[in-house]
Amino acid sequence: MESLILENDGQGIFTVVHDMGKNSPVIVMFHGFTGNHIENRFIFARLSRSLEKAGISSIRFDFRGSGNSDGTFEDMTLSSEISDARVVVDYAKSRFDAKIGVLGLSMGGTVALLSAPDLNPDALCLWAPASKNAEIFALNGMPKELENSLDVGGISVSPDFVREIFTLDAFSNAKKYAGPVSILHGTDDPTVPFKYSQALVEEFKNATLFPVESSNHTFTSVEWSTFVINKTVEFFSNELI
Repeated sequence: MESLILENDGQGIFTVVHDMGKNSPVIVMFHGFTGNHIENRFIFARLSRSLEKAGISSIRFDFRGSGNSDGTFEDMTLSSEISDARVVVDYAKSRFDAKIGVLGLSMGGTVALLSAPDLNPDALCLWAPASKNAEIFALNGMPKELENSLDVGGISVSPDFVREIFTLDAFSNAKKYAGPVSILHGTDDPTVPFKYSQALVEEFKNATLFPVESSNHTFTSVEWSTFVINKTVEFFSNELI
């Protein structure tokens, strides 16, 4: 495992690489809203270790404004995260000479859906994706218009972020991606309703939905997180090796 800094628009993107060799498949992970490269209960780090056992490399990173990356959260937008995703995936393509998978959690799933037709990964895995982003943020109390920045649990989001949340449509992008897709979603998710993934799986050409029975949004039990990690490793192993 090594850490490095990638650059986008003069700012650093903190990145962690688990390198299993140049010819190994590689997974690039997109964290969620206010998340980071480790994610809740270290689930991204745990996934990287499980992928290593399967001979699969992985890259975890902090979007600019999050975690250890440069920038402020207030400057973050969906567009800035899509731009960061492109930089990291391009780096993965330059470092590894094998198939590439993308994993997106929650709003990282929004970014994955919005960028997948352009990035064109060989396989796509979505954990509790915020696919109907406008509906989900409205459901969680986000106002549709802002004149000034908004305090969200001690951090600021900008009017530009809110504008994009309510105008960019991640759900409709599913039809533009033809590769294999695995969706894992808690049936009792209070943040992103499970029914949105039930609808999303029908939009893809080649997708499977795995319900995580009784789970919340970020799979915060040993049983739920183990199930999600194992299913994800199985999916990428089958599709990329």
